Amino acid sequence: MIYALLILSVLAGMVAVLKLKLGEPRRVKLVTAFTGAYLMALTCLHLLPEVFSGKTGNAALSLGAFILVGFFLQVVLDNFSGGIEHGHSHHHHGSAPIAVMAGLCLHAFLEAMPLGHAHGSQLLAAIAIHKFPVSIVLFSMLLHNGKAKSRAYFCLLIFGVMAPIGAAIGSLPALASYAPQLLAVVIGIFMHVATTILFESSEDHHYNLQKGAAIALGAGIAALGVLLPLHSHAH
Repeated sequence: MIYALLILSVLAGMVAVLKLKLGEPRRVKLVTAFTGAYLMALTCLHLLPEVFSGKTGNAALSLGAFILVGFFLQVVLDNFSGGIEHGHSHHHHGSAPIAVMAGLCLHAFLEAMPLGHAHGSQLLAAIAIHKFPVSIVLFSMLLHNGKAKSRAYFCLLIFGVMAPIGAAIGSLPALASYAPQLLAVVIGIFMHVATTILFESSEDHHYNLQKGAAIALGAGIAALGVLLPLHSHAH
């Protein structure tokens, strides 16, 4: 189920480009604005409370350090990927955008690793929702590189399997004791991606109403996804 959803989110991005024409920059910005708000709300309402639950003193300090590692690791990865994780599209010339693929694949691999040790459906949903616009931007960029479609499909396939591979490796018994640290790194990655998207959304004065609606919708859906199960358990 986990692997299927991760791959389907990438396939959905491909279909969105080919059939729905969502690769158009203004539409991509709305989708990424939704995603950024969703990631931020889920991180604050669910992931942070989960990773720090019952942790005090040096244990909490250590997890905070891993969050910072994830945040600044994403800063480094952005230098390779060109910021595709938060909606930037770049045209590259040459045989293949190797640096872009390296950055994106490592990003996808790392963020899926905590899935291997049951952090619930919330994290899986966040990763799948996040991968959808990333796939749109990546596939659109590849199609505009002037190369054969087969190369674009191949690169998207490589990107698509990285998250399932990360989840599979993260599920290894040897990594079970490091599950909180892995989740903390992903929280840091999410925080960088989400804040970058939201700051960039506020800088563009065009389509403010649409972006505001997309942000409110993303945050609202994430909040409902966290609060409704808590409400049902309370009763």
